[in-house]
Amino acid sequence: MNNVLLMCMLSFAIAQNDTKRDLRQDDWLEDGSERSQRRESMVIWRLTEDLDLSSEQAEKFFPRFREHRENLKEIGKDERKSLMEIRFKIREDEEISKSEMEKTIKKVAELRKDRIDIETKFILGMEDILDPNQMVKLSVFKQRLMKEMQGEVREEMRGKKGKKGKKKHNKRKDRRQSRRGF
Repeated sequence: MNNVLLMCMLSFAIAQNDTKRDLRQDDWLEDGSERSQRRESMVIWRLTEDLDLSSEQAEKFFPRFREHRENLKEIGKDERKSLMEIRFKIREDEEISKSEMEKTIKKVAELRKDRIDIETKFILGMEDILDPNQMVKLSVFKQRLMKEMQGEVREEMRGKKGKKGKKKHNKRKDRRQSRRGF
């Protein structure tokens, strides 16, 4: 379990920081990839367990959940595309106009609002399947899962630091900052 969570978290971190990979449509996001299928299985298992879904509930819940995730995936692609255009201009030291900057910020903000609206409608739309307690657990599921995964990655990194005595975190931080142009 720890290894699966670690792999998922590392995949997420790599995709967030590697802009070239973003442009290749992130093979880790493709539906057919082995990593994506493992992550999906883990999420389904955790949701079933955390929400304490009955088999009848699960039968109705997961088709809607998959559709919901597809909607969020599309918004994420649009958001990354908008941000990538600006990132490349910054990386190439191109001048960005104020109107271009405002347009990008407004577009990303609108996409994030859309994401929140979709999340809200999805959770509130589960009232025919889930009880109120399950709906609350669903609303915080993603944050809890990410926090747990981050904690496990930190613990894993602490274990490696103790063995080698080197501070890899600072090197990684420097590398991230240089990628971002800071």
